[in-house]
Amino acid sequence: MSNLRKQIFSKTLPPIGPSSSKKLSSDNQKKASSIRNYTPIEWNTYFNDKRYITIDKNIFCLYSRNTNDLSSPVLFFLHGGGFSGLSWALMSKAVTNLVQCQCIAIDIRGHGETKTTDDNDLSIETLTNDICQILRHLFNEDNKPPIFLIGHSMGGALAVHVAKECPSMIDALCVIDVVEGSALESLSSMQCFLSSRPKQFSTPQKAIEYIVRSGQVRNIESARVSVIGQIQPMITTQSNETDSSSTIVSNPTFPAVSHLCETVREEDEEEENDGDHKSPDTFQQPTSTNISNDTNKYTWRIDLSKTEKFWEGWFSGLSKLFLSCECPKLLLLAGVDRLDRDLTVGQMQGKFQMHVVPKSGHAVHEDAPEQVADCIASFLVRHKLVQANDEHFQATLPGC
Repeated sequence: MSNLRKQIFSKTLPPIGPSSSKKLSSDNQKKASSIRNYTPIEWNTYFNDKRYITIDKNIFCLYSRNTNDLSSPVLFFLHGGGFSGLSWALMSKAVTNLVQCQCIAIDIRGHGETKTTDDNDLSIETLTNDICQILRHLFNEDNKPPIFLIGHSMGGALAVHVAKECPSMIDALCVIDVVEGSALESLSSMQCFLSSRPKQFSTPQKAIEYIVRSGQVRNIESARVSVIGQIQPMITTQSNETDSSSTIVSNPTFPAVSHLCETVREEDEEEENDGDHKSPDTFQQPTSTNISNDTNKYTWRIDLSKTEKFWEGWFSGLSKLFLSCECPKLLLLAGVDRLDRDLTVGQMQGKFQMHVVPKSGHAVHEDAPEQVADCIASFLVRHKLVQANDEHFQATLPGC
């Protein structure tokens, strides 16, 4: 065949595809990129300090960031039921990159590394008293920096009660994804959700994998640091009889997990997040099998099913209480459908600022830490409670 004919035919044919070796290499790269890393991340990757304070024989664990300047504004974080102070890790790092402030995240009674004389007393009155005492222990009421109280779910309800109980200590308030109406409605399904969770895990990595794949936390990086705060080591010794076993739970080295307002998401639910935020197509829930003698396993730090008698007290009357707080208020939600009647009317009257964070689950601050940090920084700058690190900082406008 002449060169002229070869050139003519080559122009009418499709381009030659990559060699089989290149295809194989590409397939291997895709497979490698889909493998997720569930290795735990240490707390000090995001926080500068971890300390314990003792109040009335109760030992509370606190994580902090940027506490070198004690006069700078304080963002004081209260986590949700089953979570721990570590759930604020990524958000703390993100917000301190935007504005001049210090962050303090506490393990609430019964959670994380906090140890009290009665870890089972999670009544709203006891929890409120704990936080008020901690704030007064850390700060002089007559000479304190501005304090911005931020709470998620159960911690959001607690933040509202604290703001009402000791208003002179709180300069601004933020509640994340907790609304009285939807919270109370969800309580009826909570026991079903809790009973569906695995009772134990063979490794911390398995716990992190479960939390991510079940959709409780969509951000893998956040889960890798926060889930360690939701579990604790256990040793189970099993006798010859299947039903007879004893469980010894060691002193908690970390805390526990759960959403109080949202059921576990199905694994085939479509998520539009990129990269590690996507859930795999299929998910096999870790089985709760019997443990061999003297084998170290991990279980939840707190048994939330035993706290049921306190649930209604956390959320009843919350909307009116929130609206009655005189300090500037911010409500962050995962969806606008979560608003109840009182908050809808209050929002129309301009009694608080609201922002909806799209593509996030109940753990809004873990799923979208940068977005939440931007909302909070914008709110604080607008109210002149903090200074932006960048003079060209553009505040995010509130909206749905």
